[in-house]
Amino acid sequence: MLVNKSKLEIINAETSASTVTQNKESMSKETFTLPTSQKAQNQYDNIGAYNQLQAMMKAGQKLSVKFYTGKDNKPCAWIESKQVAGFRYELKDTSFKGLMNYLISGEVTDFDSSPMKVQPLKEGTNYALLVLKLMLEEDWGIQFTPLFRGRSNYITAQKVLWKGKIYFQIPRTEENIELLRDYNVAI
Repeated sequence: MLVNKSKLEIINAETSASTVTQNKESMSKETFTLPTSQKAQNQYDNIGAYNQLQAMMKAGQKLSVKFYTGKDNKPCAWIESKQVAGFRYELKDTSFKGLMNYLISGEVTDFDSSPMKVQPLKEGTNYALLVLKLMLEEDWGIQFTPLFRGRSNYITAQKVLWKGKIYFQIPRTEENIELLRDYNVAI
């Protein structure tokens, strides 16, 4: 079968030209609209994040967890494993306790009956620092990276647990260094 390439190209060019013309016409008729900021702002799917976390725990995966304060001042955990890429999970007291219980004992429970009801923290609160203080007060034995090795503006630490690790990254300020020294942390 013979195909005339020049005729095919002309047909394709005409189709492309008519598509561009149709797009311009629809834009000029105001049928093409951009979403407003209200429509573009979707609420985060914390239910999906909770379901993913539950599936990971039921599979017995070792988790890597990093606590932080979200842009909307909500307490969050960045959760990942060797099998699942990282995702945000917004926390409240019950979900924090359930996550910690899994990391410590491996016990899987349905700990968050309403994942979408997360209360924001006070403005300027560092959630990672709050969790770190809590663990230091309970003498959890956090492993810190020595300051002379740190090349960034952060103090880093980790806590190894049975079903995962918790990583900390807090700002390297004199106030935070002094706080750690108050807890007898040799950094």
